[in-house]
Amino acid sequence: MGRLHDWGFPICLLLLWTIAAVFTVYALIGMEAAAWGQTQVPRQSMHVAAKPTATAAPSKGRLAPVG
Repeated sequence: MGRLHDWGFPICLLLLWTIAAVFTVYALIGMEAAAWGQTQVPRQSMHVAAKPTATAAPSKGRLAPVG
């Protein structure tokens, strides 16, 4: 019983320190992953879509309807 009394506090302190360190590393990895996802350039499609062409030239400062 004396040994538990002598070593209980240091062991609990080490256990709490280990849990805090694991939590800190886990949080840092989580933030790094979130930051990595935000900095990546979004993928662009290789599909070439036909662009609509104007049907007529602009008249009187207005743009012609497209379609």
